Parts: sequence; C-alpha cells; structure tokens
Amino acid sequence: NTQFLKLFEEVEERVVIVNITSLCAIKPMSGMAYYCSGKAARELYFKVLAEEKKHVRVLNYSPGPVETAMIDYVIAEAVNDNLKDVFHSFKSQGTLLKPEMTAKKCLKV
Repeated sequence: NTQFLKLFEEVEERVVIVNITSLCAIKPMSGMAYYCSGKAARELYFKVLAEEKKHVRVLNYSPGPVETAMIDYVIAEAVNDNLKDVFHSFKSQGTLLKPEMTAKKCLKV
C-alpha cells in the first residue's frame, strides 16, 4: 500500500482509479467471508485515498455476476451448499455476464 500511495504523491493532474468491487463488499454472503471482507476493505481503502488525495477520483465498479473461473470453483469446491446453489443457478439460468460485456459497460461509465 505504501508503494501504491507513493505513485500519487507527486502527481498533480487528475487521476481516476477503477476499483472492480462486488455486492459482497456491502452485503455479507455466507461462505465467502474472506472474499467479502477483502472487497469491503479495498473499497474503503480507495474511498479514503480519494478523500486524502483531492486529485484522485475512484470509481467502485461492481460488474455483477461474471462468468469466470471463480464461479466454477465455488460450484465445485464451496462447503456452503446454499452458496453452491446460488452460483449454480446463476450459471444454469444464463444470468452470468461475459467479462467482455461488463468491461464494455464499465468503459461507458
């Protein structure tokens, strides 16, 4: 974090950081404690950074459920059956977004 902050110490022009976050940053999800707390911590970290460095703007972008290896991992390996069911339903109902689709939406923001 210290090295990251050093990047902004001498920069005076406007900087925009896009933080890829998740609903899990603000809504607890059983079986995903590490993921949720990591996302929440990073989201708050960037909010504080933007508060301290007035030339830094942060977009906390939550792409929604995206078709990634994480989905398959949770379906195959999660201990929490409810969590498996939720992720399996995302996949079977076709509600997962392709990474390219959500990246294009982010660029429009």
